[in-house]
Amino acid sequence: MSQIPDPTGQLTPEAQQIYAKIVGSRGHDYPGLFRSLMNYPALAERFAEFGKLLRFDGILRADVRELAILTVSRDVRVAYEWETHQENAARAGLSATLIADVLAGRVLSAEPLYEKVQALARHFLRLEVVPQPLQDELVAELTLPGFVQLSVVINYYRMIAGLAVGFEFPLPEGMSDPFH
Repeated sequence: MSQIPDPTGQLTPEAQQIYAKIVGSRGHDYPGLFRSLMNYPALAERFAEFGKLLRFDGILRADVRELAILTVSRDVRVAYEWETHQENAARAGLSATLIADVLAGRVLSAEPLYEKVQALARHFLRLEVVPQPLQDELVAELTLPGFVQLSVVINYYRMIAGLAVGFEFPLPEGMSDPFH
C-alpha cells in the first residue's frame, strides 16, 4: 500500500489556514488529494489555487469542464476522480443518461461539441498531437482561451488521476468504485 500520510491532525497554524482555505473553496474535506498534498503545504496551496482557477474562476462552460473531467476519470478508470465529480457534472447540466454513457465508454455522437471534448481528452491521454481540424473546431466553439483552458483541465485531472492511483486515495465515505 502506498498511501501518503494524512498530516491534517498535526498542521502548523499557518498550514491549518492553508488547509481551511482549500476546504472552504471546495465545500468538502474528502480524504485523498489535498490531505496528501498538505505534507507540503506551499505546494498544496498553489495546486489548489490552480485548480480553483480551472474549476471556479475560468471561462470554460461548466458542462464542458465536467465532461472533460469525467472522460479522463472514465478512460483511466480512477474511481476517486469519477465519484468526486459525478454530482458536479449533474449540477453543470449533464443528464444522468449522458453521465451513464460516459461511464459506459460511449462516444457522445448525438452532441457534436461533447464528442469533440471526448476526442481531445483521448488525444491528450494517449500523449498524441491534437489534430488541427479538431483544435480549429473547438476554438471556433469555445474561443482560443476556452480551448486552452479545456486542454489544461484535461491534463490537470490526468495528473490528479495519477496521484490518486499512485497514492491509493481512499474513496470518500458512501462512494463506490464503478470500475470494479
